[in-house]
Amino acid sequence: MKKVFQKNQMIIMTLAVVIAVAGYVNYSQKYDPAGTKNSKTKTVSKNVAKESAAAVTDDVTDVGEAVLTNAQVSNYVAKAKLEREQTHSKAKDTLEEIIKDQTVKDSVKQDAVDKLAMLSEQMEMETAAENLLGAKGFLNSIVTITNGKVDVLVNKKDLSKVERSQIEDIVMRKVGCQLGDVVISSIKTEE
Repeated sequence: MKKVFQKNQMIIMTLAVVIAVAGYVNYSQKYDPAGTKNSKTKTVSKNVAKESAAAVTDDVTDVGEAVLTNAQVSNYVAKAKLEREQTHSKAKDTLEEIIKDQTVKDSVKQDAVDKLAMLSEQMEMETAAENLLGAKGFLNSIVTITNGKVDVLVNKKDLSKVERSQIEDIVMRKVGCQLGDVVISSIKTEE
């Protein structure tokens, strides 16, 4: 049993390292090695001679901030999913130990089997909802199900009514819950 737990833990840690490396590579490829990251760029049209100096004072925002914010969100999502998977893995291992224990009553074993089946179904629903949300453009979303209540974290500051409706529809179809059981929140990033 310990080997299975250690194997699951090793797989989860490897996944976390791969996600962290991918985030670093993504960030480093977009970083400007010439050192112009902190410089401001002026917006200029083709007819420079006709424009006044006042019209050329608009600064372009720093692209590095957007990359850093996206990396922070990716790291947060990866960490949250890793913690969720570790929690699921521990619960699964505990239930499997109860099921295999010869000294436990049959009624307790049956309860553990039922809870294990519910946990497995819950994990499948969370994954299916996250995958469908990603396909609809809500990347880096996290779906958690607890006692029939569904929390959805999306990587978007402001959701339109249409987007909120799409998320609610996806979650209600994949999880089989009521609209009142769905809570949608935005992932905050440091500004």
